Amino acid sequence: MNKSVISVLGIPVHLAENYLEQVKHMAGGHIVTLNTEMVMLARKNQDLASIITKADLVVPDGAGVVLYGGYRGHKIHRCPGIELAAEMLNLAQQESLPVFFVGASPEVLTRMVDHWQKQLPNLPIVGAENGYFDEITEQQILTKISASKPRFIFVALGVPKQELWIAQHRSVCPDAIWMGVGGSFDVWAGVKQRAPQWMGKIHLEWLFRLMQEPWRWRRMLVLPQFVWQVLWES
Repeated sequence: MNKSVISVLGIPVHLAENYLEQVKHMAGGHIVTLNTEMVMLARKNQDLASIITKADLVVPDGAGVVLYGGYRGHKIHRCPGIELAAEMLNLAQQESLPVFFVGASPEVLTRMVDHWQKQLPNLPIVGAENGYFDEITEQQILTKISASKPRFIFVALGVPKQELWIAQHRSVCPDAIWMGVGGSFDVWAGVKQRAPQWMGKIHLEWLFRLMQEPWRWRRMLVLPQFVWQVLWES
């Protein structure tokens, strides 16, 4: 399916009416869920910027990305990564597509897998490995991924580690669709909550996250920096 691309401060994002339909037509590849924090990080990290540029699908996850598009005259349908991932898992059950999970702590991973086994009893989970691994364990994980040939591989190692990890290792299973999902495992495990829908509609999810995790305030400093860069660009 055709999709157009716009630049958000030099970082590409794909525009589409329905991102799940885009996924259905992918032969394999890398999905990146772009938010303001990732945009600002990519402007300083050339490796990350290159990975995003080469990604097969970059979806507008963050409110800042959507607002920027509107400011530039582009209508962007926001696509939260956690929602797209959930849609992909539903698709995986419907079409018997194997799924592999990588990331989070052992406890969170167990609770997350249990959640999806209850929600989608016929979901074909062919592997689930926590994110606390050394080089030896990492190689074992990659061997399992290669052997199980999953269709979808969800990686929750945080930004930018998950994007770098996917780019480095996706060759072990090139026909799979790899997707970094950040803190989605924590939400699915019930460890963290998503912002109420009304906060999402008025682009205040960042405030809800800050209320849950006050230590994030340093990371939130990228928001005014993003606004300043947008105004400077203008």
